[in-house]
Amino acid sequence: MFNSIRRTIAAASALALGLGGALWATSAASAAPAAVPACSTGSLAVWVNLSAGGVAAGTVWFPLDFTNIGRRACTLLGYPSVAATNVDGGQLGRAAERELAPKPTTVTIPAGGTAHAYLLWLDVGNFPSGCKPGTASLLKVYPPGQRSAARAFFSLPVCLTTTPLYQSLFVTVLQPGVAHAL
Repeated sequence: MFNSIRRTIAAASALALGLGGALWATSAASAAPAAVPACSTGSLAVWVNLSAGGVAAGTVWFPLDFTNIGRRACTLLGYPSVAATNVDGGQLGRAAERELAPKPTTVTIPAGGTAHAYLLWLDVGNFPSGCKPGTASLLKVYPPGQRSAARAFFSLPVCLTTTPLYQSLFVTVLQPGVAHAL
């Protein structure tokens, strides 16, 4: 008899735990936040923050800011693709090369918030004569994971030559928030 009472209590406990666990799992699943979508190019204002730049040993750097102009938070992961262009959008020289540190992480940009990468520009006056300098009017910027580009004003000399020796633009991984001094 004592064993049958134990079995009854054990069965009732298992049933209660099972139902409680199922209810908990259901409420936890329904309370889970919706996934934050990737930022589209159209939901971002992209600009070079000239006032927050700096200079060091022939290299000028500027924050390349991505401001979420959409109504909801969105995410970006990785590196923007960046190229200097003329006023008509024709690429001048080589596209920006990636600086490989730090490791990319997903950046959530709230509505009205900003994330940034750094754009590094090497003074083309320091390159050998094969550089063929020209002046860029704009940057063509593809946010990470996007196939359409935004435009940002950028008027600095670049090398028109496309060989790796004349690489004058570099870009860092996207980071959260407003840029700070390097």
